[in-house]
Amino acid sequence: MYLKRGTVPAREPIGEIVRIQIQRIPIKVKGVGYDPTGIAEVPKASVDAWGMVGWYGDVWAVDAHHKAHPVSRARGRRPLSVGFTGHYALMAERFGDAPIGIAGENIIVDGPALTLDDLGAGLVVVTSDGTELLLERPRVAAPCLEFTSFMLGFDHVAPLEEIEEPLADLHDGRRGFIVAADTATLPVEISLGDQVYLA
Repeated sequence: MYLKRGTVPAREPIGEIVRIQIQRIPIKVKGVGYDPTGIAEVPKASVDAWGMVGWYGDVWAVDAHHKAHPVSRARGRRPLSVGFTGHYALMAERFGDAPIGIAGENIIVDGPALTLDDLGAGLVVVTSDGTELLLERPRVAAPCLEFTSFMLGFDHVAPLEEIEEPLADLHDGRRGFIVAADTATLPVEISLGDQVYLA
């Protein structure tokens, strides 16, 4: 279930949602490459324990990590992901350019570069009507050879020994965090501008 604002103690604010996106199709093919053209920015999304669907054009489109997607990535075991603009600033510093959302996270928050320890129990999204969505069990979205090679501007997937240092620079959550929405037994609609807090 989800809670209405005011039913829990005050939390530490992080920032507001500045981008919401879905992966219409998987954007990484292991050993082949990383193709961000499958990422679609959406103005709002609906989240439940199975994952996210986004309002794409005039229909609800299922994210590639959603349990119901026909070619679901991880079969719903990583329902959605969250990134922070602070991480994008660090990626831009490291790679020269890092457009917001290029790493494929579902939710981008205008906030500092946080670590897994900073996230603790997770995050809470507070929607415009006061509904609270708990995003729990955070874990680091581990960087991969495909994304790292893409960020370096390569047209091929480089072997680990060639990109070990930049790959390491994308650890510790710089590429985002995977979260679960297990308590959302009913869909919760989130939109740009919704506020995000530490749980």
